[in-house]
Amino acid sequence: MPTFEDNVMTFNEKIVERMQEMQLTKAQLAKAADIPYTTLDSMLKRTSDQKRMECMLRIAEILGTSVEELVFDEGARASSDALNSAEREIIKLWRTLDLRGKAAVQTLMNFESEQCEPLAVPEEVFAPVRRLKVYDFPAAAGAALPLFSEDYTWQNADGAPTEADFGIRISGDSMEPVISDGSIVWIKQQEAVLEGQIGIFLLNGEALCKKLDRSGRRCFLLSENPRYAPIGVLEDDDLRVVGRVLF
Repeated sequence: MPTFEDNVMTFNEKIVERMQEMQLTKAQLAKAADIPYTTLDSMLKRTSDQKRMECMLRIAEILGTSVEELVFDEGARASSDALNSAEREIIKLWRTLDLRGKAAVQTLMNFESEQCEPLAVPEEVFAPVRRLKVYDFPAAAGAALPLFSEDYTWQNADGAPTEADFGIRISGDSMEPVISDGSIVWIKQQEAVLEGQIGIFLLNGEALCKKLDRSGRRCFLLSENPRYAPIGVLEDDDLRVVGRVLF
């Protein structure tokens, strides 16, 4: 005999139903959400997401916060509609009222709302926050750079150069004092850099943040830290440019 739970749609089923209503394919939804198709496809096939969402909601309720505040960083929360602590407390009190109490509060709120003059909000408040992908895998010798993979986070990039396409968090001190260990560098994706420019290179599959030196008869990748020797590029080496570091 079917139970109530059998008739309740799961989180994934609701997504699929909404996609059908909007006549969206998985490929179209993945592109619009800016996530890999394989990630969306895998998510919709999993049965554990419903239970995880329920757990997240319960944890957020106990902690007196919202799922958005737990999931997103400060920049994302600032631009979202997440409630602050005072607003959440008002909602808790609202839920304790009976119908008469709610009607009285609603009447008072409508009256006070009509008496308030609209606040003059500067236009820049509504300006969208610029956000770019920052690849968490370190750009360090001996490590493959996972460009266009899922190993990234979205970061507030309001201070990044306008040419920046993405960011990389550098690991190691080979480029100090110009680039500090653990800092984020903004990258303009391009296939070549000029003499003396700092770029992200792939040398035989290894990711390097170095300065290009073609002043002699050979090509070298230089560190800013004098403790590191220049890396000579041989004719048989596979050297590729990922992009130029912007300052």
